[in-house]
Amino acid sequence: MISQFNWLESLLLFRYIINGCLTFIGCGIMADAGESSRVILIPIDGSDHCDRAFRWYLENMKRDTDCITFVHVIEPVYNTPAIGMTMESPPIPDMTRVMEESIEQGKKLGQKYMHEAKSHKLNAKAFLHVDTKPGSSLVKAISDHKANVILMGNRGLGAIRRTFLGSVSDYVLHHAHIPVVIVPPQEKQ
Repeated sequence: MISQFNWLESLLLFRYIINGCLTFIGCGIMADAGESSRVILIPIDGSDHCDRAFRWYLENMKRDTDCITFVHVIEPVYNTPAIGMTMESPPIPDMTRVMEESIEQGKKLGQKYMHEAKSHKLNAKAFLHVDTKPGSSLVKAISDHKANVILMGNRGLGAIRRTFLGSVSDYVLHHAHIPVVIVPPQEKQ
């Protein structure tokens, strides 16, 4: 049996490429010799905010030479409050099962977006990252995937809620060293 420390340590270092049913289309292909490709990093989490951001990209920013890099960050579940908790604290034997389920859900989410990208004839890749801090994981993913732009939706939290709850988009906006496009929620009518 893997010790809890080694298991947690390996989770933090874990990176998983989604290689399910869909084949990746290679990035860097250019439609026209005069136009270079951009790597657009789009964080995905299955929310309407992510769907809205991807639709906005398709309607307002899409170029045939773009390479889309979808990144889904899985927050590991811990057993001891001293280490930190995310959503729940299952017993140690269940932790592996919970992580496997999270990875499977992440793969399905990546496949969904890959299918959507393929239907729009986009060059795309999808990745899963495991990290306790999604914001810092996305900032690291920018350099790992050599992104030129990061595009993400946000929940539209007010200033007070954002201060207390934190915001992944707010973190990325203040720590990324590339242009950040944040697609706001639709106005309430």
